[in-house]
Amino acid sequence: MRNVWRVLKRDVKRLVRVPLALVIIGGALITPSLYAWFNITAFWNPFDNTKDLSIAVVNLDEGASNSLVGEINVGDQLVAKLKDNDDLGWHFLSEEAAMDSVHSGESFAAFVVPETFSADLLSITTGDFTQPKLLYYVNEKENGVAPEITDTGATTLQTQVTDAFTQQVAETVATAIREGSEVAEEDLAAAEAQVISDLQSVSAVIAQTRGTLGALEGKISDARAGLQRNEGVFGEIDVILGDAQTTLTDVNALAASAQSELLRLAGEATTGYVIGSAEVGQAASGALEAVGRVSAASSAILAAVQAQQAILGQSAVLIQGLDQQLAQTATALGSLDASLAAVEGDMSVAISDLQTLGGVALFQDLEALTNLDPEQIAAFLATPVKVDQHTIFPTPAYGSLMGALFINLSLWIGAFVLVVILRLDVDEDEIPDLTERQKYMGRWSLFACIAVLQAIVLSIGNMIIGVQHVNVFAFTITPILIGLAYLSVIYALSVTFGYVGKGLAVLLVIMQIPGASGIYPIQLMPEFFQSLYPFFPFTYGIDAMREVISGFAGLAYWKYLGMLAIFVALSFFLGLVMRRHFANVTRLFTTQVRDTELFTSEDGAPTGRGYRVNHVLRALADRARYNERLQKRARPFARSYRSILKGIVAAGVLGMLVLAALSILVPSAKIEFVGLWILWLILVFIALVALEYIRYSLRLSVEVGDMPEDRLREELMELESKR
Repeated sequence: MRNVWRVLKRDVKRLVRVPLALVIIGGALITPSLYAWFNITAFWNPFDNTKDLSIAVVNLDEGASNSLVGEINVGDQLVAKLKDNDDLGWHFLSEEAAMDSVHSGESFAAFVVPETFSADLLSITTGDFTQPKLLYYVNEKENGVAPEITDTGATTLQTQVTDAFTQQVAETVATAIREGSEVAEEDLAAAEAQVISDLQSVSAVIAQTRGTLGALEGKISDARAGLQRNEGVFGEIDVILGDAQTTLTDVNALAASAQSELLRLAGEATTGYVIGSAEVGQAASGALEAVGRVSAASSAILAAVQAQQAILGQSAVLIQGLDQQLAQTATALGSLDASLAAVEGDMSVAISDLQTLGGVALFQDLEALTNLDPEQIAAFLATPVKVDQHTIFPTPAYGSLMGALFINLSLWIGAFVLVVILRLDVDEDEIPDLTERQKYMGRWSLFACIAVLQAIVLSIGNMIIGVQHVNVFAFTITPILIGLAYLSVIYALSVTFGYVGKGLAVLLVIMQIPGASGIYPIQLMPEFFQSLYPFFPFTYGIDAMREVISGFAGLAYWKYLGMLAIFVALSFFLGLVMRRHFANVTRLFTTQVRDTELFTSEDGAPTGRGYRVNHVLRALADRARYNERLQKRARPFARSYRSILKGIVAAGVLGMLVLAALSILVPSAKIEFVGLWILWLILVFIALVALEYIRYSLRLSVEVGDMPEDRLREELMELESKR
């Protein structure tokens, strides 16, 4: 640790001794911050200036009318509303002027209200509905964001039209309801009086009917009593007729006996007494005639009596049937009277209810309807729901919301600037026997000090321009921690892989801008970026700054810093432990790049030639066998090197062409094919590096085999000291 501090102190002294070097460092402190400051200021409230976006409006609506809503011209209503709307720069032009304005770029979009717009809206009330349409023309060439804003304007117009039409219809309907309710209230009062009068008349009729029914029931009772008396008389008559019938039967029998006796007497007289027989015969003949008349009379009377008895029997049956009918009628009249009594009671209740109806809810509701305000109802139906917004973690300025992204970009750029303008390799001047790890940590410490100053300058500037923050200390310390994390990643890549590492740092920042949800939510990005989202340090740096800017949510802030700490740990593992395993790859790149004489001549790799300890030991132990085994490997590789190189290049080109063709044939998966295209390039690059690395390693092995023994011993001692 002492040597690390000595390296840092020496480097700081070197910077202080050269004033121009301090000027460069000062530029490195401020320049990355300028990126954040300018962008945050530019994005501070861009949507407050949308009124300067020119939008042409053409109103050709001729209006319409029908019996439901009367006269209506939605186009005029729309124009009136837009004149009071400052969200966009509305300009009311003729159709020809509007189209010229859009084509020339003077206006970003144009809206045209057709002639039949109102008529089409009213067609919904006729059953022959025609969908009303607004014509929307947008110039997407002028700006990428402006069409999205003008699309919002189209939605605004659609809402305004809907509100205007709804308000017109609602006002008409409310007026009709109010007028109708007034008539209904009057009609209901008149109907109530008429119904009460009718019910009272019916009640009187029912009372009169019940009195009539009572009298009728009395008469039926009297009739039944008379019938019962007549039935008794008919019984007595029947008895008398029966006695008369018996008497007449006896008379007929006596007459017949008298006739027989007279005939006998006349015969005897005629036979026994000659003298006077004529007189006796005459007398007997007269007597017989008289008896015959009596017999005939009695027979006739008997027949008449029998006929009267039959009539009396039928009359008795009729009287009994009539009595039963009268009894049933009396029962029915009693039931009817009871029903009429119940109806009469219900009539009384109904009359009482109707008389108190004026004070109940129905009349109150009708009274409320008559007090309706059509304009108030129309405004309500046009906007029936008011959203009561409650903002959590309010951040009014759009620039503050974008600040999280630009602060992280500035910190990444600042760290990258340091590895570009300052040397990565550390010399041993004044500090001999430095190990590779001490060199790594010593130079990282210098970069870390500058990165801390960059973060402090950035935070102070952000507070000056007004970026929102919930805590000054957190707003200052968080960029410092994020900057150190980004520095660790970029420094480890640059030191371990040299030029390739710096290229990876550039590639990372390119991919992190869309892939770390800095601008849009990650859910809106293609799946390719969503899958990479958790593996970007920007993801957690941006989220940590959002916590500091807008407000802390539980332990989320510490979670994000913890994830950044994991990236720091992985970076140090790469730079301190894994670096020596990639040392020869880095030497290979730096050597070949240096040969172009166009790039800076910084090694960026551990010191030494790159010989391996095991190769040196084998050469010292048995040089002949070592060289023999080496030649068996080197000769076949040398013969096939160019063929392998051409094959890798050809496969790389062919793969890129195939993936490009597939992305054209399947446009829905173009993002996935772009990802595969990048992955394929990386694989081809790795294959080329591996090929060159094998070639470079064989060359180093050959150099080891050609070294004198004393040189081999020196190299072995040097390698052992660096381990």
